Amino acid sequence: MQTETLVEDALLLVEQNFYFLHAGAFFDAVSRQTDLSQHYDPRIYKKFDDSSAYLFNPAIIQEVMEDAAQIPPHQPTLFEYFIELNAIRGICMALVEAVKLESPFREYMKQKLGSHFEDFIDIVSFIRNVLSHNIHAEIRLDEKDFKGTRERILRMRRDPDVHFRLDYSMDLPEIGTPVEGYGFSCRVDFASLEVGMPFLEVIPQMTLMKLGELCFNFTVGYRLDTSPAHLSLGTEAETQL
Repeated sequence: MQTETLVEDALLLVEQNFYFLHAGAFFDAVSRQTDLSQHYDPRIYKKFDDSSAYLFNPAIIQEVMEDAAQIPPHQPTLFEYFIELNAIRGICMALVEAVKLESPFREYMKQKLGSHFEDFIDIVSFIRNVLSHNIHAEIRLDEKDFKGTRERILRMRRDPDVHFRLDYSMDLPEIGTPVEGYGFSCRVDFASLEVGMPFLEVIPQMTLMKLGELCFNFTVGYRLDTSPAHLSLGTEAETQL
């Protein structure tokens, strides 16, 4: 029963972070289009059950809102940067913890991914490590980000040049993607990773977004086995139709 609860909590965390990613993208777009500092009082209180309250610094809120409205479209806002990276980190962390446990979800993942199960876990674990340990503004790799995963691959006598592909219509047909050929692809050559390499040159932001989407859709597919009414938010391909 404890394992079942832990897995359910982990899957819920994947879903919550994916919702957070989408809601955050919307609010970031609003903050770019409108100078919210001109329309809203930046004095915000957080009230607690013991009747105490914490006042968030209104000057900081004011500055973030003003900056968001002035940053060019091709440059990330502070809000956007932390929403995206924290949401993807949370998704990867929760999925890794879920598949560590012997459970029906782990068996579902192994059945769906077959011989590519370990490849997928290696990629998700790598991303989790980088986004959990990173302190560089440019997100540069540290040895602890990839050393353990690389050693694990070598112990298993697998190819460290990991190339993972998934086609939704073939591998996750229950999600119901309307565009044939839509899927996810990611390649990481763990043998070539070096300290100081920019993470986003190894795995671009677009790939991170589609990975987050795939992790979410795995939870949806798993839930569809027991609850047909559980619906996917849909994939990027759907939004393009």
